[in-house]
Amino acid sequence: MDNFLTLPIYILLFLTMYFEVFMLVTYFEDKEEFNAHPRASRMPGKYPTVTIIVPAWNESETILGTIHSLLDLEYPKDKLTIFIIDDGSTDNTLEVAKRLEGHPQIRVFTKENGGKFTALNLGLAHATSDFIGCLDADSYVASDALEEIIPYFDNLEVMAVTPSVQIHNPDNILRRVQAAEYMIGEFTRKVFSRINGLYVTPGPFSIYRRNIFATIGGFVHGYNTEDMEMALRIQSHRMRIENAHTALVYTVSPKTISALYKQRVRWVSGFLKNAFFSYRHMFFNKQYGNLGMLTMPFAFFSIFIALFFSIIYVRSLAHLAHEKYLEYSALGFHLPGRWPHFEWFSLNLEFQRLLVYSLLFTTIFFVLMGTRMVLNRFTLTRDILYFLLLYGLIAPFWLVRSLFNLVSAKEARWR
Repeated sequence: MDNFLTLPIYILLFLTMYFEVFMLVTYFEDKEEFNAHPRASRMPGKYPTVTIIVPAWNESETILGTIHSLLDLEYPKDKLTIFIIDDGSTDNTLEVAKRLEGHPQIRVFTKENGGKFTALNLGLAHATSDFIGCLDADSYVASDALEEIIPYFDNLEVMAVTPSVQIHNPDNILRRVQAAEYMIGEFTRKVFSRINGLYVTPGPFSIYRRNIFATIGGFVHGYNTEDMEMALRIQSHRMRIENAHTALVYTVSPKTISALYKQRVRWVSGFLKNAFFSYRHMFFNKQYGNLGMLTMPFAFFSIFIALFFSIIYVRSLAHLAHEKYLEYSALGFHLPGRWPHFEWFSLNLEFQRLLVYSLLFTTIFFVLMGTRMVLNRFTLTRDILYFLLLYGLIAPFWLVRSLFNLVSAKEARWR
């Protein structure tokens, strides 16, 4: 069995290493651009009008905090409008929103429940500003986030800009795992933006030029991932998407395994279905540049690669546990007579393991680089340890379910 697995392991390790090395080379070759700060070089006083659409369905517990974070933005009040769209909530979300209706920057709309994309389209129909953004009703923006994003639009080729999404109040181990994951996500998104390879404009505070919607249309269902579908549609029209790594947005992440599982099944299923059913013509198509030739294919196949290595990881842990069980059964459990010590000669330095070690250290580097982009410093935290220990154990569950949804055409539930 081990001999049978050797060849695919080497192939998949090589592909993964190739992609990670490519990202590292991209970063180090373009390091000055990564550290550039468009806001610093911008002419003062140039503020276009912006409308932020906040779609809400049963978000009564978080929507007030979301709106107050928008009202606290360091942006001219006469240039910023906030649309709250109640999508037929069954709790008191509408009543909470109406408490804010008298504010000069806020308009409140309500409609029958039709899904997030219909709420966004209602906002698009009423917006007249230069730019339009969206913000999930369980997310909070840093006060300078909009001022960090707008300068990227000085480049007239840029049609959308994504922020740096981070975890709000990671107060348990599961959220700390996600915090490390989001740091990796920020580093990779920034690298992808430099090569015009972004394939998602996340719901928390992505900003668009309003005139693109007249060209490419509004939001669609997109298999419950309208933000991925919109980004792929923008890219299919060969428009540019940028990432503002200094524009911080904090999202309330799932607190339980069950909630995280449902969220990730929706995300992964949505990506697989959008990529395979709607935009597979972009795969390995030179017309779509790095997105078509590199980031989109690897994002698609990395799901299979991640699942394969997760299975190997779990298998290795089970094998180790079985060996220890047999050892203790034969010899009996006893405490060591002296402290264990490290022997360099005990390291397994065969090529396959060297590749695994390299991938491990590269992953840690990605977390650290994401941390530096967000916090302006390198910081080692417990989040990295939790991520390395636990992510490979829990991710296979939603990956398997997402693949099942792809082949069975089953719809992933929103919550």
